[in-house]
Amino acid sequence: MTTVATTTVVNQIPMDEPMDGSRIVENINATIAARYTLANLATLPSTTSQLCQACKAIFNGDSAIRSPRSAPGSGRRPGEIKHQSLATVAEAAKRGCHLCVTVYMNLDPAALRAFRRYIDFTQGRSSPDSSNGSLSWGFVSVSPIARDQARLSFRWVPSPEAWTSPDVKGKSIDPETNYSQRNESRTTVDTDPNSGTFGRTESELNVELIIMNPIYAVEPGVRTVGSAATSTSSDECFEIAKQWLEDCSFNHMKCSANEGAGPIPKPTYLLDVTVKGPKGAPGIKLVDGEFLDPFTEYVTLSHCWGISRDPNIKRIRLHKRTLAPLRQGVACSSLPRTFAEAALATAKMGYRYLWIDALCIMHDSEKAVLDEVANMHRIYSEATLNLSATGATDDSAGLFYNRNVLALQPVTVEVADSLGIASGTYKILRNTVWEDLIDTSPIAQRAWIFQERCLSKRTLHFTRNELLWECQQMCCSEVFPKGLPVTVKNATEQEQRNNGVSAPPEAFKSESRLLLPAPRTSFNKRMHHQRTGNWHSLVEMYTEGRQTYTSDKLLGISGLARQYMSRNRLRPSDYAAGLWRPSMPHSLLWRIHDGGRRPGKYRAPSWTWASIDGRVALPAPSAASKQTCLEVIDVTLNMKNNDSLGLCEGGNIKVRGFMGKGSLRRTRDYWGHCSFSLISPRRVGEVKFKSAWFDERLPKLSDESAGIMVETLEIYLVPVIDVMDHVEGLILCATMKTGAYRRLGVFEIGNGNAQMGVGVPPEVRGPLQENWDRFKQAMKGDCEMMNFEERLDHTNAYWFASDYTYTINIL
Repeated sequence: MTTVATTTVVNQIPMDEPMDGSRIVENINATIAARYTLANLATLPSTTSQLCQACKAIFNGDSAIRSPRSAPGSGRRPGEIKHQSLATVAEAAKRGCHLCVTVYMNLDPAALRAFRRYIDFTQGRSSPDSSNGSLSWGFVSVSPIARDQARLSFRWVPSPEAWTSPDVKGKSIDPETNYSQRNESRTTVDTDPNSGTFGRTESELNVELIIMNPIYAVEPGVRTVGSAATSTSSDECFEIAKQWLEDCSFNHMKCSANEGAGPIPKPTYLLDVTVKGPKGAPGIKLVDGEFLDPFTEYVTLSHCWGISRDPNIKRIRLHKRTLAPLRQGVACSSLPRTFAEAALATAKMGYRYLWIDALCIMHDSEKAVLDEVANMHRIYSEATLNLSATGATDDSAGLFYNRNVLALQPVTVEVADSLGIASGTYKILRNTVWEDLIDTSPIAQRAWIFQERCLSKRTLHFTRNELLWECQQMCCSEVFPKGLPVTVKNATEQEQRNNGVSAPPEAFKSESRLLLPAPRTSFNKRMHHQRTGNWHSLVEMYTEGRQTYTSDKLLGISGLARQYMSRNRLRPSDYAAGLWRPSMPHSLLWRIHDGGRRPGKYRAPSWTWASIDGRVALPAPSAASKQTCLEVIDVTLNMKNNDSLGLCEGGNIKVRGFMGKGSLRRTRDYWGHCSFSLISPRRVGEVKFKSAWFDERLPKLSDESAGIMVETLEIYLVPVIDVMDHVEGLILCATMKTGAYRRLGVFEIGNGNAQMGVGVPPEVRGPLQENWDRFKQAMKGDCEMMNFEERLDHTNAYWFASDYTYTINIL
C-alpha cells in the first residue's frame, strides 16, 4: 500500500512541467507522509540517514570538494562541488533522501519565489513562478569551524539555459562572470507595501546547515520531534510551549521581576476566549477590562493586518456597529483565521483573555485610537505572553501550519577525514533557524510590530516550520528546547556584530564610521532589556520596517519612547519628535541609508528622522563625548492632544553656531550617500565633500555639457561636531521666512589624518589638506550674509578663525 501511494504522488507532476514552490512542498509533504508512517519511523536505521547518491558524495571525501580552484565557466566557487538542481533536489526528497528533505523544507518560500522570478526575468517570461526548476545549477561546500564542526552550504544559481533568452540573442552568459554585478543590477523589490517580497527577484538561492559531532549535538539539548506532530497546532507543540512559559515564569529572574507584585493593569477591552456556542462551537466575547479581577492575566497577539486581494476573506474590526455583536459573542468560524487560531492558542496555553488590536480598539474614534496607542507600552509589557503570527502575511494566513516532521529531525551521516574535520558519525542541523524563521519573516518587516516585540516580556512565535520561544533570558526552538547553541546563528550573534564586537580593525580607522551601525540590524530581547542607551539602534530597526500608513511614524514608536523614558529617568518634555533633548545636538546628525522621501502631508520638522520615509541611522551615544560646536537654545513643538510622545503638528529648533554658505550645481541627482562640491561666494575655490547624506532626492535640473545655463541651489553648512581635523554638520536651505531654514542632509569633511590615517603620502595628503583649508576659509564668515535671527561678531574665537556665530531656526 505504501509503495502504491508513493508512486501515485510522485507521478502527479512530470519532470518537465514547471512547478512553483508551494506545489513542490505539498507533493513532498504528501510523499513523506505516505512513505514514513508512524510505524515506519520507528524502524528507520539509527546509524545513518537515507541519502541520495549526490548527497552521499558530499561526505565520502570526493576530491572535487577539496579543489582550491574552480574550472572557468563552471559557475563553481573555490571549495564547492557540483550538486543537484532544485527540481532534482525536490525529486530526491520525494524519494526519501533525508538531507534533500531538510534542505528543501528549509528554503524560504519568498526567497524561492524570488529566485524563480529572476529566472523568468532572464527568459523574458511575465508569469510569476513559471520557470522550470531544472534551469538552476546547485553547488555545495563544507567549511570547517572546528575539528568537530563544519558549515554545510548549498547554493543555486541560474544555469546557462536560463540565460539563453531573446534579450541576449541566443548567447549564453557565464554564471560565474561578473556575478556580483549582475546580482546588484538585477535585484528589484516590489513597491507594494502590503505584498512585501511579492515582486522581489534574487539571482542566488542559499541554505546553510551545520555539521556537528554527536557529542556536541546532544550537549545543547537536541530534541527529536514526535512523528505525530505534523502541525504547529499539535498537543506536543503546546506542551513544550507550556514548559517554556513555566520555566520562564518561575526560573527567569529578569523575565518575572515584576510579576506577582500587585494588580495587573488591564486594557480597555479584552476578548474572552472560553465562550461556547451551539454544539460547543468555540467563540469569543468582548469584555470590559476594568471589571475583571485585578490579578487576572491576559495574552496579546502580534500580527500583520495585510490587505488581501481575495474578496472572500473575512474582515472584522471593532467600531460602533460591531460593538454590540462582539459583546454578545461571535463564533470563531466568523473571524479571520489568525484571530480564530489565536483564540484557540490562548485557551490551549491555559488563559482566558486575549487582546487583539483590531478587536479591542474602537477604530472609528480617533480619540480612542490615540488613547490606546498612548497605553500600548503597558498593554504589551503587562501581558503574560505575546502570541506572534510570525509566518503569516495577513490575517487570513493563521498561526498554525502543517509541516514535514522529517525535516526537523537531525540528519545522521558518516564523514570522511578529508573534509577538514575528524572522521566519524555526525549530525546535520539547521544553522540559520532564527535568521530564516524570525529575522526575515513577514512580521519582522512591519514597523508597528517591532515595538510590540520589544515591549513584550516573552513571545511565542508561530512560524511556518516550528514554534520558537523568545524572552529576556533565552531563545529556544522545538529542536533546541533548552536554548539555541552558540554554533547556531541567532540574534545574539547578530547583536554582537551590530555593536562592533567582531568588526575588523580597519573599521575603526575613521571615527565617523562609529556613527553608523552595521548595514543590517537584528533585534535581541535580552540585549534590549539589559541596555539603556540604545535609542539609536531602536530607531534604525524601527525604520527598517514598512508602514501601510506613514502618518503613523511617530505613533508606531511611541510605546518604545515611553519605555525608554521610564528606564532612563527622563521627562516627557525631553522627547522631541523621535529625538531626545539631552542627546542633542549630536543626535541631529542622523543619516538616511539608501535615500529617503518626505511625505506630502506634514508629519514632523525636517530636523528629525520622523520626517523621512526610509531607513535611518542615529549617532551612537559614544559620539556625545566629541566636541560640539553647535548650541541648542530651544526646541518648540506643537503636539496633538498635548501628548508630547504622540503626533506632531509643527515645530522648530533654535540653534546658535557657525555657518557658511555656497552654491550646489543641479547638474545631477543628489540622494542618499553621495559627494558634492560647494561653490563658495567668498572666492576661496571649490570645496569638495566626499561624504554627504541627502535626506530626499534633489533632482537634476540642468545639463552642463549641453551648454545651457547651470542652475544652482544656495545651501548653508552648519558644523555640529568638530575634532580638529574632522567636521560633521548639517546641510540646510533657506526658507521664505527670515532666519528659518530646512534640513537637506548632513556632511563630513576632514584632512588627510581624518580620512586616511597617519602616514599618508605627501602627493595624496596635499590635495586633501588644500581642500581642508578651503573649507576653513568658507566657514570663516560672511558679513553680507543677512539670513539669520541674530549674529555675534568676534575675532579668532574658534580654531578655524570664524568671525561670526549665527542664531537660526530649523523648521
